[in-house]
Amino acid sequence: MASCGALDGLRVVDFTHVLQGPLATQFLADFGADVIKVERVNGGDWSRRYGPFIGDMSLVFAGLNRNKKSLALNLNTEGGRTIVWRLLEKADVLVHNFRPRVMERWGLGYEEVQERFPRLIYAVSSGWGDEGPYVEAQQRGHADMAAATGGLFRFDEDGRPPSPPGVTIDYPAGLLLTQAILLALLERERSGRGQRVSTDLLSAAVMAKVWDAAEVLNADLGEPRDEDLAATDAAIPRAWRTKDGFIEVSAVFSSDALRDISQALGLEDLSQDDRFRTAAARMRNRKQLQAILQEKFAERRTTEWLQCLGAQGVLCSPINTLAEAFEDPQVQSNRMVIEMEHPEGGRYRVLGGPIRLSRTPAAVRRPPPSLGEHTEALLRELGYDTADILRLRQEGAIP
Repeated sequence: MASCGALDGLRVVDFTHVLQGPLATQFLADFGADVIKVERVNGGDWSRRYGPFIGDMSLVFAGLNRNKKSLALNLNTEGGRTIVWRLLEKADVLVHNFRPRVMERWGLGYEEVQERFPRLIYAVSSGWGDEGPYVEAQQRGHADMAAATGGLFRFDEDGRPPSPPGVTIDYPAGLLLTQAILLALLERERSGRGQRVSTDLLSAAVMAKVWDAAEVLNADLGEPRDEDLAATDAAIPRAWRTKDGFIEVSAVFSSDALRDISQALGLEDLSQDDRFRTAAARMRNRKQLQAILQEKFAERRTTEWLQCLGAQGVLCSPINTLAEAFEDPQVQSNRMVIEMEHPEGGRYRVLGGPIRLSRTPAAVRRPPPSLGEHTEALLRELGYDTADILRLRQEGAIP
């Protein structure tokens, strides 16, 4: 007998769109929460417009919105807003990622909602935060904007323009939003009260640099030492070109990673070379060091170097393209690629979930909804009859 989801019985009214918010609510839906996705009557979630497509279904949208129900509403109408208030009567969580003051214009701000439903968790994800100059200016937010502001762009030594990070900051921000919601739900079990919780892209970007922050925030306090492992780590890049591709090498978790790498590559022990004997010398002469290592790496194939480095205890891995990553046996063992079937689009593959629970695991119960697919069924559940639904359509509150 299939187990119940960990969040069975939880109802989430979800106003989120694009990536950060929908990712968070999909996590909740995968574990059994009843997530009602409230979308614009005309067009719905912006991600529905992003290809590639199977039939009329966006695969981008499909990867972020399984297990949800779609309710299409025009919140600029009284009828549309009334439907939301009825939904909230039995809801546990409201989630949105609109800009500041958007929900307030509809009369759905935190103060209004909290007054009527004090047990409700009101969750907000945004680009910049809850207050401050960007918020006051109502500056629109985007993942790359937050990454640029938050110090995540990479500055190359060759003078080229800085490049964005390889992973969108929407992903950790979405995880943080899920965590915030679950924390508030846990606290509600003790207090019986809801609260407002929030995350933002900028804070997620800054937090992603927690390791480097220790040095930068204390640049005038830290003192280098000859045995400083960080210097070797910094002097030896992660990526190297091999005879047939690329390899990642992590110069960490060793009393002297340069010694281990030298031995694995069949070189003389470069840690005893006067140019590289101390931490300071390795940083000062890192271009010479990198040239020596790169010449050697180019002599053999990636698989050969993996064996040599691994035998010496050096942490290393092949550098995969995204397509290669999906075929990696460990990725597949972790069930990070799953197959689904859409009634119109047929079979397709999307990412699974990275969280595993032994007794109440995540499950795929329904494909991503078409725009407004569950509108009439949800309205009838809320007590609207056929005449009410007709009136709402004529008013333009629903499609």
